[in-house]
Amino acid sequence: MSDASVTFDALAQWFAGNPRVARSKWFGKTCLKVDGKAFAVLFGGDVAFKLAGPAHAAALRIAGARLFDPRGEGNAFKEWVHVPAEQAATWPWLAEQAHEYVGQSGG
Repeated sequence: MSDASVTFDALAQWFAGNPRVARSKWFGKTCLKVDGKAFAVLFGGDVAFKLAGPAHAAALRIAGARLFDPRGEGNAFKEWVHVPAEQAATWPWLAEQAHEYVGQSGG
């Protein structure tokens, strides 16, 4: 997937052949779910990913990334990392990591 093609729709296509993954809604936002559990959510033009361990730490080192606080009230979801659209080249890897984490753990 080239940098120019990395959009949320492209992420959805990335998982199109996987019967365990579906495009859905999560708190009113478009998301990708594995076995009914959200692992990536579209937030404005950005995407938040549910991650753990080294992938979570790596995501937080991405320029502009931060813990996902959808209400902006200081109550961030500690497993979720909000990655700005400017860093979309990182999204496919993060989506794979989030899919693996949520799919294996039941996240």
